Amino acid sequence: MPSIADPDFGDLVWNPELDWWEGSVKLDSPQPFVLYLFSRDDPDRQITAEARNAFRRVAGMEGTARAYAALQLTASYNREWSDGKIVTEPEFARRLIPASIEIHEQGYAEFHFKDAGLFSGHGIGVRIKADGSFQEAVMEG
Repeated sequence: MPSIADPDFGDLVWNPELDWWEGSVKLDSPQPFVLYLFSRDDPDRQITAEARNAFRRVAGMEGTARAYAALQLTASYNREWSDGKIVTEPEFARRLIPASIEIHEQGYAEFHFKDAGLFSGHGIGVRIKADGSFQEAVMEG
């Protein structure tokens, strides 16, 4: 598979099955995120300016993405999944484990976290619109 050393993202490898570049990025957590940069619309596989801008924006949002996921999903966890072991929003946010970040060509982005057992192994996704506002936080898988 082709690879590049990108000035913004470091070493990336092209995944032809998914039409994206794959790499790794470390944000606030000790564990890195796998980084996926979509490049479906460009035959030369160029990373768009919108995608680069989106990454710059979300690179500082890990903490707020965790807090948003907690705000949206803690009540559901406590009501349906907790078996009586209630968690607070800060605890919920703290337990999330970095999985991946997807950056789409038009600037839409997604954080994906492992759930640390909160939802029996289901992932947690936080979707961010191209304007930088949160769209939703969901349980995945």
